Amino acid sequence: MLPITPKVMGQVFYDTLPGIKVSAGRIQKSSDIKSTLNTGQYSDSFATRTLKQYRHLSIATLLSQQSPVFIKSYGINSMATLSFRGASAAQSMVLWKGIPLNNPALGVSDISLIQTGLFSKIGLQYGGNAALLGSGNIGGALILDDQPQDPDQSTYNFSLGAGSFGRKDISAQGGWNYKKWQFGIKGFAQSMRNNFKYLDINGATQRTQNAELLAAGAIGTINYSFSERQNLSLDVWYQNYYREIPKAQFEDFSTKIQEDKALRSLLQWNNQSRIGHWFAKLSFNTDYLNYQDSFYNIHNNNITRQYYQEIGWKHSLSFHQTKAQHTFFVNAPFQYAWIDLQDGRTPYQSKPAISAAYQYLHGNKRLGLQANVRQEWLNGDPIPLLPGGGLQYLLFNREQLRFTLKGSVQRTYRVPTLNELYNFPGGNENLKPEQGWNRELAYDLSWNNKAGTLRLSHQLNYFNRKIQDWIYWLGGSIWTPHNLAKVHNRGVETNNALNYDCNKDLVLHIGIKTAYVLSTTLESYMPNDGSIGKQIPYAPRYSGNINAGLTYKGILVNYNHTYTGYRFVTTDESIFLQPYNTGNLQVMFPLPFKKADTQLGVQVQNIWNTQYEVIAYRPMPLRFFLINLSVAL
Repeated sequence: MLPITPKVMGQVFYDTLPGIKVSAGRIQKSSDIKSTLNTGQYSDSFATRTLKQYRHLSIATLLSQQSPVFIKSYGINSMATLSFRGASAAQSMVLWKGIPLNNPALGVSDISLIQTGLFSKIGLQYGGNAALLGSGNIGGALILDDQPQDPDQSTYNFSLGAGSFGRKDISAQGGWNYKKWQFGIKGFAQSMRNNFKYLDINGATQRTQNAELLAAGAIGTINYSFSERQNLSLDVWYQNYYREIPKAQFEDFSTKIQEDKALRSLLQWNNQSRIGHWFAKLSFNTDYLNYQDSFYNIHNNNITRQYYQEIGWKHSLSFHQTKAQHTFFVNAPFQYAWIDLQDGRTPYQSKPAISAAYQYLHGNKRLGLQANVRQEWLNGDPIPLLPGGGLQYLLFNREQLRFTLKGSVQRTYRVPTLNELYNFPGGNENLKPEQGWNRELAYDLSWNNKAGTLRLSHQLNYFNRKIQDWIYWLGGSIWTPHNLAKVHNRGVETNNALNYDCNKDLVLHIGIKTAYVLSTTLESYMPNDGSIGKQIPYAPRYSGNINAGLTYKGILVNYNHTYTGYRFVTTDESIFLQPYNTGNLQVMFPLPFKKADTQLGVQVQNIWNTQYEVIAYRPMPLRFFLINLSVAL
């Protein structure tokens, strides 16, 4: 299907102009309208059954096994960040209902601290869309959202889990209604000892120490509906992670402890009228990080705060004569972030902006066009204008076969983060902003047999991006960010799926996702650094995953296999990590309880007991087991 934003369904109003139809109706269910305006770009989302399999695991685990996005994991209880198409972690965004979650000081989001079970909709937007999602969106974005709650039904879900290395999990969800009010809550708690075995650099068997994890979090939602077309909602998200950080392979021991707390709030108003969908958002987020190392007498507190607001309007209309749909979108976001430094300074970044988009969909849905533009200011000074556009064309459409061509181009721009500028020690206040262009070409192919029992889909995406003044951290005891001059990202991604309905009870499935990424330095400001023509560190050239299995009378069996290729540790490719393969087996089956939807899930992670490292000297767990029982009422 063409990922063009559909018209809002509901009651239809007609204005006084002949030949023009204006769409209006119930509140649009997506919490982030701008993320749906992505004509010509590749986006993906995870099925509900997949999210259920990973409900007790972090989004870092979900993405590493179910997407071609490289997850840069620093080991157990340590940070994990996104890398879209060879981009750096700071060039990738995490959006919660349209609100940026990247730590305003660090410029990245630690997705090991985001629990999959807190969200019922998780998607990926590949490639930059800075015009709508904001400057800094160069590689792509992780979209966190929720399915709308049924206003006529209350739901409850409870889940208990346990596993290897002292793992214990509990989660609960509830949603209920009272007249015009809707209430919802999702929460979790978990603990792990993480005392797994691994081989050290000398080949001796070791067991991790100082690796305990305690975590809990919840998101509460209150929604009030003034009418079918106007509502006001409040979301509050709090979580607390206590993490003991085990030693790296080059350390003798570790006494490092880190506590991460976050309090996030979002107030949003939506009003669907004859003249369009009006919306407003207010958000205030606080991230607290406490790091301690008793051996070195280190005790650091880091508190960052971010205020975000956004007002906007979206309107769709169509002309009877042409049957074409025209969609207009305008919004005005404002982001303000600040930190307190040890020297008494309080640096900040103030980024107001105005962005707009126009989307055209031909009446027969064969042609889709989109144009975007954004003007943003940094602390009062304008940054370069950020235009973008996309096109898609349904080249072939028959009863059993569809073939679509896509393409997009986007200008990108990212200012250095507060951490890159002012981190002590190591900050570099002379850093230049990153800037460049994203280009993407793709095609979609879908086919099914006449009976509809055999379905095949295939997508191929080619991307090409050149970034001037790429920022990269270099150093020894003290790391400092530098501009690398110019980096070239290009490559090919594929997404393939085959489903076969053997009969009404048995369905077989296989899915294959691959990525080939070249991310090389073209120019460097540092003479004789040996990086020209070499792959950027920790950007694997080859990666992919396979999911194969079946569903039978409510029973799900799935085998997941992931491959991650060579990762270079240094800019001159002199040190690298070996490729690795991991396998994961997942089984879910219903239990015979009439009054409740009860499911038992069993997983074997790293079933082949692979010894591997994502980041050098940070061993990952060998084979381990998970079991969970969920009850839905």
